Amino acid sequence: MQAAIQRAVDKAKEEIRNEVRAELQGAQSAAAFMGTVAERQPKVELFELDGYYRVRAQMLNKLNLRGQPDSAGFNYFPKPFRAGSTIETTNMRLRLEPTINASESVRVRAQIDVLDNWILGSNPGQVSDNLNPDLTSHSDTTYPVPFYGSTRTYTPGDKTNDRDPIIPRRVWGEFQTPLGLLSFGRMPSSWGLGILANAGTGLDQDFGDTVDRIQVALPPVGTPIGQLVFVPIFDFDITGVAMHDPHGGAGQGQPLDADPGADARTLAFKVVRLDTEDDIRRKLDRGERSVNYGLYFNHRAQRYVYPSWLDQGYSGNYNPASTGSATFSRRGASANFASLWFRFLGPRLRVESEVVGLYGSIGNANAGSNEALAPAHLHMRQWGGVLQVEAKASGKFSYGAELGAASGDGAPGFGNDPTRGTFADPNVLPNYGAIEGPQWGRPGDDSINNFRFNPAYTVDLIFYRRILGQVTDSIYLRPNTRWEIINGLVLNTSLLYAQAQCPSSTPSSSSAGPGENSPLDQKGKRPLALELDNTLTLTPTHGFTGWMDFGLLKPLAGMGTGTSMAWMIDLGLAATF
Repeated sequence: MQAAIQRAVDKAKEEIRNEVRAELQGAQSAAAFMGTVAERQPKVELFELDGYYRVRAQMLNKLNLRGQPDSAGFNYFPKPFRAGSTIETTNMRLRLEPTINASESVRVRAQIDVLDNWILGSNPGQVSDNLNPDLTSHSDTTYPVPFYGSTRTYTPGDKTNDRDPIIPRRVWGEFQTPLGLLSFGRMPSSWGLGILANAGTGLDQDFGDTVDRIQVALPPVGTPIGQLVFVPIFDFDITGVAMHDPHGGAGQGQPLDADPGADARTLAFKVVRLDTEDDIRRKLDRGERSVNYGLYFNHRAQRYVYPSWLDQGYSGNYNPASTGSATFSRRGASANFASLWFRFLGPRLRVESEVVGLYGSIGNANAGSNEALAPAHLHMRQWGGVLQVEAKASGKFSYGAELGAASGDGAPGFGNDPTRGTFADPNVLPNYGAIEGPQWGRPGDDSINNFRFNPAYTVDLIFYRRILGQVTDSIYLRPNTRWEIINGLVLNTSLLYAQAQCPSSTPSSSSAGPGENSPLDQKGKRPLALELDNTLTLTPTHGFTGWMDFGLLKPLAGMGTGTSMAWMIDLGLAATF
């Protein structure tokens, strides 16, 4: 009888624990998978401050891969101006992420970068004047003898700076309503593994998605496939043309959206079954499994475009008091894209995958040009995906592999930098053998089919991250290991093999004559690169992280003849708070 009573008590306790976990999951999942960064409820404090300060030193050797430019006259990677093959640079960033808790259910959050990736040695003040005086300027009265002073001084309008010293990245509000978590403003965007939407929150990342968005995370709903969170989304992608406030003028009052038809907007939703980090930890401690999955769907459209607005901005004929009318063109662009995400977590195994598909069209791709070009109707059929598998051999060692692929396009170049060339004359487009170029514009080419991974999704140190910029038009396999040498010291090692989907896009492709425009006529090689990467990360205490990267790249036949091996070393220090 005592055993029966004990079993009944244990069963009742387990039911209560399950109910509590379900409630916690419902409250936390709505906040956790919003595309925002934090997963915690607001604290009692009115003001919170998170962020980090980072300093990185890098040595990049022969990332250009070859001494000569490609067929379009471009280098694979920037080269030193004078003799040599090594670029050395050191930069820093202070990232501030404040949170203002107006109440237990209302908060305002932001992200502000100070001296974002500023090169150490910039803003030299007297040092520059003394070492390199401008003798042609009457305003330069410094004595041309070096080493008098070393003060860093920021001067507004200094042409040697490519960005402002303080950059407000994101500001958005959150309100926990009875119907769900409402988020509104300029906020980060994330989903799944990050090949489509990636907030770029890592210490060593340089990119990240920021969107102007209104969304609501509704409370979890019980379904036959589990507790699901529904998140309807509305994005403000582009405000096509604007006017000054009729009473305030430039820089004052409220600017006006001159034509809603020129706006680009996105209607989207997320449906996700998600365990929070606490849920996962509790399940793994009990030897259970965590299975999560979701769908992210987007419909994006734009009807019109004002070509002169892109060049002239407010200086053009966009004054509300003017009786003239601005010229517009019909663009007729629309796209539908969806991402399926799945994750399995067990005590010793992780399997995670994301698959993306895009289907769309552009009624007139030349609508944004001031040139008198014929309308160009384009189709888009793109896909990409990643599969990651990781197994634990012991408490401190794990191994796994990543398989990734992105659809390609047969036009010259990979298509990560489609601005190279001009559509005014197809004859001046990059020839086959170029590393980059637009993926349409040649006679008979009316499609853009290369899918590009999000630039914040990092696969390696050199090839995709720094030479191509993104994963596109290729397939790769990356076996990897993780070894926790001692507590706080981790070594990650990976070996990447990459090959092209369309050989005609690679630098190894060449055109036998000026009349050959079909990718079927071009000959190219598929193998692109073999890369060995090692990252040693040190986290001796809370609030400090240091790392050292070493990458070694061997270009393969697809990157053309005469290439050389490249390597890089990256040292980083970060204080987090």
